[in-house]
Amino acid sequence: MSGRKIKEFEEYLVDGGTSHIDLADYLHSPASAFLKYTIEAKSAVDLCTRHFPKKADGSYSKASLDSLEHIVSAMLPALMGHFETYQRYLFAGLFDYSIFIGGFDVSAFLKRLSKETNIEIDLSRLAAHRGIGAKSIGVLLADSMTGWHDPARVNSYFDAFGIKRQFFSNKDCKRLAVLWQLRHSISHTGGTLTLADAQKVEALKAKGNANIVFEKNFVFEVARKLHPLVQEATHRLRDGVLPRLIPETPEEEKMRIEEFFKVHSSVAVWLA
Repeated sequence: MSGRKIKEFEEYLVDGGTSHIDLADYLHSPASAFLKYTIEAKSAVDLCTRHFPKKADGSYSKASLDSLEHIVSAMLPALMGHFETYQRYLFAGLFDYSIFIGGFDVSAFLKRLSKETNIEIDLSRLAAHRGIGAKSIGVLLADSMTGWHDPARVNSYFDAFGIKRQFFSNKDCKRLAVLWQLRHSISHTGGTLTLADAQKVEALKAKGNANIVFEKNFVFEVARKLHPLVQEATHRLRDGVLPRLIPETPEEEKMRIEEFFKVHSSVAVWLA
């Protein structure tokens, strides 16, 4: 330890990085940004499974199995953090672009939304935009809202736009409820799915009082299954918005809005 500089936690933060998905990517195309992260998460686990030490018979050593369990479990909170960002930035962008939606009544929207969540703009967050302007008023609105871990509440937030299209299907809601609960248990109860938490989600009721341990292909399956879910949810909104754009919408804005609803993935076969 002699001569070695002792660094504080924040000093381990580095600039840049080769794999980070920026918030600017979410502003530009929320679905594409999220799906890009799922592929990178899947690829990270794939690399570990290919190169972790194995025994002579081809099976993993105990150290490898233990490490894979930790890595795969740790990926879920990261994935769901990005999924929350996808939801919030899709909502935020839709609000920003609502100025071009024919018949959109902002007062009626806010009245409907206030029935679903408390809206309190953080003035310190607003102050952070001094001198540069608020790049997205929608982001400030979305950041002030809670309940992004509840698919039914998220549906109600998008319903407030009056588009008349359900964002997440009932099947989507059931799948997401499982992922959100597992994420909660990893983050808040030490990786144990308590009996009380298991009772909150129908599909998990028989899994209570157990440590959360995933098979090594879990992240692969999350990435694969979320591809069509995100595509279909995003396109439901797109198909409700694009036909309602006012004729006066500038061509440049139309192109931005179309790009905003774009769903791109390097693994196109996983899209619906």
